[in-house]
Amino acid sequence: MNRPRWRLCEPPPADFVLDTDHIGIPSAGLFTRLLYNRGVRDVRSARTFLRPRIEDLCDPRELPDMDAAVDRLVQATTRGEPVGVFGDFDVDGLSGTAALTLALRELGCPVSPHIPDRDREGHGLTPEAVEQFRRRGLTLIVTVDTGSTAHTALAHARACGIDAVVTDHHLPESGRPPAIAVVNPHQSADSGTIPPEQDLSGAGVAFKVIQALYARLNRPCPRSPAVLAGLGTLADAVPLLGDNRVLARESLHELPRSTHPGLRSLVAHARPSGAAGPLDSETVAFQISPRLNAPGRLGDPAPALDILLTNDPAEAEALAARLDTINMERRHLSNEARRNAENQLMAAGAPLPELLVVRNDDMPSGLLGPLAGRLCGEYNRPAIAVALREDVARASARSVPEFDIHAALLPHAENLERFGGHARAAGFTVPADLLDGVLSSLAEHARWALAGVNVDPLIEADAEITLDRLERPFWELVESMEPFGEANPKPVFVTRGALPLQVKTVGSGGAHLRLALEQNGRRVDAIGFGLGRAELGPGAVDVAYSLKSDFWAGRKRQQLGLLDIRPSTGRP
Repeated sequence: MNRPRWRLCEPPPADFVLDTDHIGIPSAGLFTRLLYNRGVRDVRSARTFLRPRIEDLCDPRELPDMDAAVDRLVQATTRGEPVGVFGDFDVDGLSGTAALTLALRELGCPVSPHIPDRDREGHGLTPEAVEQFRRRGLTLIVTVDTGSTAHTALAHARACGIDAVVTDHHLPESGRPPAIAVVNPHQSADSGTIPPEQDLSGAGVAFKVIQALYARLNRPCPRSPAVLAGLGTLADAVPLLGDNRVLARESLHELPRSTHPGLRSLVAHARPSGAAGPLDSETVAFQISPRLNAPGRLGDPAPALDILLTNDPAEAEALAARLDTINMERRHLSNEARRNAENQLMAAGAPLPELLVVRNDDMPSGLLGPLAGRLCGEYNRPAIAVALREDVARASARSVPEFDIHAALLPHAENLERFGGHARAAGFTVPADLLDGVLSSLAEHARWALAGVNVDPLIEADAEITLDRLERPFWELVESMEPFGEANPKPVFVTRGALPLQVKTVGSGGAHLRLALEQNGRRVDAIGFGLGRAELGPGAVDVAYSLKSDFWAGRKRQQLGLLDIRPSTGRP
């Protein structure tokens, strides 16, 4: 693998000033540069970015078909009508399904939630799922994080006399599905694209429906749906702007103090014994989300939904322990799949193609997406992971900004048994005899899209600084920018000419690097995951890093999270 390139963001214009003192944030040149790099150009946007509040949420009626959706749900709550809620098996779908289920139950509706088994039922609403709801006597189905492409299933529901309200955020593919309401930010977009601040997660769309429903009924919206929607937002690749940022911030703030038994147990198990302090987006991404995703990745997603719905502390604790066990199995299988993929790429030889394709027929289909995402992130190329079973190939794709994988798949839609996603992530199922043709077409599209593009991995840094800039007040200013994610990446800095001290490798096989760095009398601890074999040379080093903080036994520990390290060149 090629070493990553480093690139510094362009600094703001010399006359750019952002006075944030009156909103409780000290004005500072370097901090102002971080905000400028994230599109914050005035004090008003700085306030909503750094101090997002529930009161800042947009009017939910701005979403298409919201009034029609609320009309039908008001009818259901007035009659105490049983409702089926059909969601997706990732954290976004799970949290949105839980939020809508709890909200409707509080309003008096008997609710039957259902998350499909990935291998038995596949992704999305199907006529078979509609039949299950019909046999239970349900006359209303609400989808969460799915449904925009379920034309056949929704037509079957209508033929059975079952109303359907679709809440989703995925791209529609062939016109409006036959439902009484389709609440999807993309549904009314002429170009198929929407402003980043309106690019809600599936759980976010479900929350907006809850928000509008409670407003129509003149009832205060409970806090728990916002916390659950924020969890789904943090887990999904949506821009952390607008309502997404409000919900994500609310979730990080409320999760550690939640009275919800399931969320309390989930957070407790996701944090090591002795850890404390505020929750951050990194903990959600690497500890909480994998636990909720694991059951659906390996088969039955029921335990993940159950922990989000239970009111019983004993059941919540048992479910959290079960999720731990399932997640350990998922990690083991994921590591095996990763080694298998690396072997395939090495066997293919250099140079790597623009589109990476790996195949593992023994891998659970739920691990295809994470594997493709990991390869895409590491090699900065679009990647597809495929598993072939019983003459049917299932595939998950992840892509880079320069290549719209969803658009590349659209010409093959008629030959795909299942297909969905967006520009950066997609999944499809195709007959085995058509797989090679689809992959060849995608590879050709990738070659054209990436022609002339440097696909070597890239580290984009906000600024070059010396270590003496990293005093506690600045560290805390950076932390005030949480939550980090899409459209608000964790700030990255470059420091040149630092002296490495106490260098050692840690972890299995010495995979990780631990050391201290010293410069201008300032000494800072650092950890570099996956950098155990990095060449440091005999003297000073240049480093690219983010800032890491954690709380342990009541004390705050600060260190650098190294992204790359190399012998110092002393020049940009």
